[in-house]
Amino acid sequence: MLKIVNLITMLMFIAGCASTKAYTPPQTVEGVRSLYTQFNRVFTIKHNILVANSSLCSRQITDYGFIYMFVNEEASKEQQELAIEAFNLQKEPMVTYVTPKGAAYRAGLLAGDVIVSVNDNLWSDAESDDVFKKLLKEGIQSPNLRLGILRDKSKHTFNLTPDMACDYSFMLVDSEKHSARAYKREIAVDFGAAKLLKRDDEIAFLVAHELAHLLLGHTLPERIKELDEYKMRNIMEKDADALGIRLMISAGYDPKGAETALRSTDLLDSGPITRFLNYHGPYMLVDERILYLRNVLGE
Repeated sequence: MLKIVNLITMLMFIAGCASTKAYTPPQTVEGVRSLYTQFNRVFTIKHNILVANSSLCSRQITDYGFIYMFVNEEASKEQQELAIEAFNLQKEPMVTYVTPKGAAYRAGLLAGDVIVSVNDNLWSDAESDDVFKKLLKEGIQSPNLRLGILRDKSKHTFNLTPDMACDYSFMLVDSEKHSARAYKREIAVDFGAAKLLKRDDEIAFLVAHELAHLLLGHTLPERIKELDEYKMRNIMEKDADALGIRLMISAGYDPKGAETALRSTDLLDSGPITRFLNYHGPYMLVDERILYLRNVLGE
């Protein structure tokens, strides 16, 4: 089931897919836009990996491949004004991002489209804004979605058929740290990591590695204690590397991104990516880990 959460407190960013969020809002228009640009990038990579590997997951959700946004009325006046200036928000929910090749993209939805109806329920007829937002939330959990939108003063209707994706949450954390981690059913990537790693296949390695931990059950409460045991942690990390590299390949990403990500983070943080991820602790030198990944791929 789709979960709806705040991305940053001045706004409501809602993904037509798995749960997505970030914390600690920037205080300038440029800061908000910068965060959102990186968010869109990592969101797309996450989308591609979770959709491509959905058959491996025990739980799946509908993924319509778009994000819509509206002003959070509980935010301060200053925060609301900042959000409106950054994204030119309207009173109605607005589409702010469409994943390339995703369900919304295939249907013809565009960023900037204002949502005026959902499954033939009009915004203008809703008892309140909250009622309409609830209908939209329910709509993106359903197997079919019909959206009425306003684009350049013209009304259009789009019928969307979703992709299916692994039911794992995703969070972009507004932090300058260079971390990625998995916990329970969530993958988190720090803003600093997204800025550091310029190639999408580098980010894909981080996301796929963490998805592998989730698929392998490494984040289950009963297995957390194994992280304190070096031998078991070593096995878990190798298993996550072996599965993760295959997950990113299945989503169309170049496995060489794993090597460049490892070397970039090693230069910055003076340690292997596992310490860089700040989750499982070091277990293999970078050169050894790259050799291991090459062996996994039979190179």
